[in-house]
Amino acid sequence: MSKITANLLYCIVWVLSLLPLPVLYLISDIVWFIMFICPPLRYRKKIVRKNLELSFPEKDRKWLRSTERCFYYQFLCQIMESLKTVSAGRRWVQRHMVFTGHESMVQETLNGRSHICYIGHMGNWEWIPSLMYHFEDVDKLVGCQVYHKLENPVMEQFMLKLRSKFGTESIPMENVLRRLLEYRTDGKKYMIGMIADQVPLWWNVHYWTQFMNRKTPVFSGAERLSRKMDTYVWYIHVTRPRRGHYICDIQPMFEHTAELPEFTVTERYMRLLEDNIRECPELWLWTHNRWKRNWEGYQKWLANHPVIARSHATGQ
Repeated sequence: MSKITANLLYCIVWVLSLLPLPVLYLISDIVWFIMFICPPLRYRKKIVRKNLELSFPEKDRKWLRSTERCFYYQFLCQIMESLKTVSAGRRWVQRHMVFTGHESMVQETLNGRSHICYIGHMGNWEWIPSLMYHFEDVDKLVGCQVYHKLENPVMEQFMLKLRSKFGTESIPMENVLRRLLEYRTDGKKYMIGMIADQVPLWWNVHYWTQFMNRKTPVFSGAERLSRKMDTYVWYIHVTRPRRGHYICDIQPMFEHTAELPEFTVTERYMRLLEDNIRECPELWLWTHNRWKRNWEGYQKWLANHPVIARSHATGQ
């Protein structure tokens, strides 16, 4: 039933997506204006405001409120853009999502390398898998992304269908290593996108770093995969020259990672992401409660789990 309901929902969204993007933007503009004149209607306003104030303590109130409004403007636009994706054709997507620096990645793929692409919740990350359009001539290359299973089975099926739009496979986090080993056994190269700026669960915390002025727990699973599978590691830097148009610059991070000090890759990712956010603060997902797990809470959790505590790193 969940699959049937998800397909029905997808059909409804497909019909709505046939509206021209300017019309969809008009809807988002109206909603944004209502939010602007009635702040209590803003989704997770307290979290957004707190995140901005603690991340940019050097900024004055005027800048913070302006950035907050710009974020909500972008957030609503992104929702409409994702809706449009359902019926959008290849040429349309390529006009709106431009990639630079992918030529080096293509060459490394031809040289036999697989890739891990670090991504943040920057801009419209749902369009980033369209990078696969630039690799259609590369034999036996699989595009995939890691995702967290959703509690709602209907939305789970709907999002999986939406994210298969560009021919990529969505892999649950707990199955990533096994799936990549299957690719390697089958002689396939892979390019896997990992959005690693989410908040990990306590038992997945192995590293802490300073991020946006706060001590922050970080996922390090992508780094462990890169070491084990000897993948080339990249960062996708996102900017938005104008509404509905994004530029993704694919920046090389590390060619080989096995010999690097532990957490070098993770730390480098966090620095690149932080620079990206400071350059385009309105593009990051400030509604995410990124710092709900703090250092003090972590110490209390470790005190109650002494066996696990011995295997966890303290970070910076």
